[in-house]
Formats: sequence, C-alpha cells, structure tokens
Amino acid sequence: MRKSNRAPRGTVIPGLGNDLPELQQARSLWQANRFDDALRHFEEAARRHPQNLVALIDGSRALGARFEIARGEALLARLLQLGGSRPDILHFAGQSYRMMFRPDEAMACFRKVLAATREIPDAYLELAVLCERRHQLEEAHRLIEDCLRSAPDYQEARLFQARLLRRLKQESAADELFRRLATETGVDPIVQAQAWAEIAQALDRQGDYRGAMETMLRCKRILQTREAPIWREAQFVLHHLSRLAESLTAAHFRRWTETVSGWPPRKTAVLTSFPRSGTTLLEQVLDSHSGLVSSDEREAFARDIFPALWLSPTVTFPTAAALDAVPSDRLGGLRDRYFAAMEAALNQPVGDRIHLDKNPPMTLVLPGFLRLFPEARILFALRDPRDVVVSCFLQYLPLNPNSVCFLTLERTARRFATDLAAWRRLRDLIASPWLEVRYEDTVGNLEREARRALEFLGLPWEEQVLNYRDRLKTKVVGSPTYEAVSQPLYTRAIGRWKNYQEFLEPYLPILQPAVEAGGY
Repeated sequence: MRKSNRAPRGTVIPGLGNDLPELQQARSLWQANRFDDALRHFEEAARRHPQNLVALIDGSRALGARFEIARGEALLARLLQLGGSRPDILHFAGQSYRMMFRPDEAMACFRKVLAATREIPDAYLELAVLCERRHQLEEAHRLIEDCLRSAPDYQEARLFQARLLRRLKQESAADELFRRLATETGVDPIVQAQAWAEIAQALDRQGDYRGAMETMLRCKRILQTREAPIWREAQFVLHHLSRLAESLTAAHFRRWTETVSGWPPRKTAVLTSFPRSGTTLLEQVLDSHSGLVSSDEREAFARDIFPALWLSPTVTFPTAAALDAVPSDRLGGLRDRYFAAMEAALNQPVGDRIHLDKNPPMTLVLPGFLRLFPEARILFALRDPRDVVVSCFLQYLPLNPNSVCFLTLERTARRFATDLAAWRRLRDLIASPWLEVRYEDTVGNLEREARRALEFLGLPWEEQVLNYRDRLKTKVVGSPTYEAVSQPLYTRAIGRWKNYQEFLEPYLPILQPAVEAGGY
C-alpha cells in the first residue's frame, strides 16, 4: 500500500504554473525506458530553474527510483529551503523521502505537515502506514482516526483503519468495515479487491476454507479486468528468462568465474526462491548478525543492473551470448554501481560485512547476478510447493509482472514450476556455492538452521540472531510478510494446502516434479 518507487508523471502544485518543457521531455524519456537520459533532463531542469518546485520534486523522485539517492536528497534539501514552511511542499518532500527509502525523514516531514494543518488528509495516512510498518499500532490508529475526521469518505484510509482494527484484535469491527468496502457502490475497485482479500484471510483463520477460496476469487476477478498489458509483459519476460536458463552450461559459469579471478572479491550473497517460501524469516535472522547486512526486496538488480549488462541497440533480450560478451570495463562499473545502489538504499556502508540481497523473484535472473558476481553465495529457500502456491494465491498484491501470475491457481502453479525447474537446472551448473534451507526445518529448529546458514556464509555463531524479533520494533521490513515475521514462530502454515486440496487438485500434476524433487 502506497509504496511505489516510480518517478512521477508530473507533480501538480495548485496555484503555480510550474511544469516545464524540459520536465515533459524528461518524463517522455522515462516512459521510453531511457532512464539515464531522463535523469540528465530532470537534473538539467532543476539546474536551469533553481526556484522551480516541480523540477525539484520530480527530479528527486526520479533519482530516488534509480537509487541515485544522494543526488535526490540534494534536490529535496533545496526544495525544503525554498518551500519548507508550506505544508503542501513538506508533504511532497515526505512522499519523496518515503519513495527513496528514508522513512525517518519522511515521518519527520509528515509530522511537520500535521503540526501546521489538518487540511492534507493524506499526510495522516502516510504517517500511519509508516508507523504500522514499525508495529506502532496505537499511534497509527490515532492518526487514521484523525484522518477520517478530516476526510470521512477517504476509502484508502477506511481500508487501512480496518487493517489496524484487525491487528488490534478488534476482528468484528474490522470485518464489518471490510465488508462495507467490498460491497458498497462507488468504492474504488482496487480498494474492493483488497477488502475481499482481507475477508478471505479472516475466513481462512476461522477455518471456513471454502468460503475463503470463494471470497478470494472475487478479489482475483477484479484484478483480472486490469491484467492484460501486465500479463503480456510477464509472458514476454518469462519466455526469454526461461530460454536463458535453459541455454546455459557449466562452461559459461566457469568462464565467468575466471573473468573476475584477479579482481578484488566482493562479499555478497543472494537469498532467493519463490514468494511465500520463508525468505523473510531467514533474512531477518541473518540480518541480526553483526557480520552481515541485508537489502530487503530492492529492485536495483533485476530492474536496473541486469538490463545494463546486456541491453544494446542490437540486443533486446538477454541471451547466453550477450552475457558472455559483456566487456570487462562495463562489468567492473556495474559491480561498483550495484553496491553503490544498495548502500544508498541502506543509508549505510556495507564495509567489511557480507551483503545479502534477499529477493524471492530473483531466481530467473540468477544467471545475470552470477555473471556480475560469480563469487556470490546462493541461499535458496525451500517450502512445500503446495503450501507456497496456496499462500501466494490467497493474498492481494499490486499488479506487476510477478504478481499477475498469481491471479489463478493454475498460473500460480505453472509459475512456481517454471522457477523451481530453472533453479534445479542452475544449481547443477553454477560454479558458485549454494545451500538450500527448508522453511519447515527453520520453524521447527531455528537455531540449527541459523547455524547452518551462517556456517555456509563463513560467519561465526552469534546468539543474538535468535532474538531477531527485538529489532523489528524499529526496523522497517519491506516484504509483504512484515507483519507475519514479527510474530513468534508458528507451524500452523505447514500443510495448509490440505485445507484447499479440492481446489488445488487439478493442478497437483504441475507441481508433482517439484514436490518429489524437494522430498515432500
């Protein structure tokens, strides 16, 4: 919810004729995926028009979206110098800080907005969302009530209020509000879809599994009306990434290792698999170690670095030949750029620690990551494929080329089978060390699995990793499972698929190879 890191299509500040031809050109370049050219135009607009507030806001957001965060923060500093006494400008700044992974600065801006005026209801919601992410539920609830006093018809705020009521154990009040949002006329369809998903989750907790599935299908039907362009993109991307994985041989990975053999090694690791496979739990445990720092589901590699490896006027999709042909100077520059992006998002240097890139959908772009960092260590999370598919299906996610695959059970099963088949093939080819960690084993014996993972990463045991939940009171977790990972370990999700076996039955043959390969 409210988590986009895309550059703006154009900021509107009432009362000011601020838009510029240079900004319009920058946005056109952005839409054409010419990101570097777009950034130059955004920054040029800010340089040529140093008093222009729209140039500063849009430029900061574009830079933040490409992980050029220091440059984006410089534009925001100028914005606040010029307009920091205006609540609307403070609000835009807060949104920009939130988009560029600076939640503390974002919260400070929103608090200043609310101290100055009650006329910007969105500031209440923005601040409430950030508080809830840190599990500060009482403050988030007070903020959302103030928001709704200011704007009683604000549907997104009503939806968030219901979520807070659920987290505060007021299930009946939450359910009533979710059902109103799901069924009343005039409610935005995306709000309705989220409300149906929340009702489905409640029915699942109550043991009404048929009702939960039927309700979740209402959510999915709404999203399916908007899926067409995203589904086409997903099919295109999956086709080419699958072909890439199938075309690679062990010789490719050996050559890539030799390419960087004389370079200073980088302490980097990847934690990947498939959504809902237990990656967030394992990441939070490992991130509690003093010798490791993790980046939680950042888009920098898959969206920015990977295409920069192979994309050219004559190469429009990744191939083994294109990865083989990456010049050494580009390879070295992108290695530096990747770490600069991760450090910018983390707002701290990696230093001598291992950097862990936790990203469940990264499996199909692993060949690209290992082209860049063949010295990387790969942690792969395993979980019963049937539980994974049910869990992915029974949740709402904003539409993107990954989540669009979860709009039907069949699609979810096929996407899971594709990713896991790619991993099983790659693990026998890659020259990089890898380790599989089972979700079921992790929740059954956390210390044993944590020791095993840390030993694989070359890190000594630290008792504090078992107290990972203590850090979650102040740490913002980017994963959609941020709420679940804050709870004490539970085993009730193991074998959950059996509650939905009648619905999953037609697609079990698709999953059977993964079930057998995983020993489930």
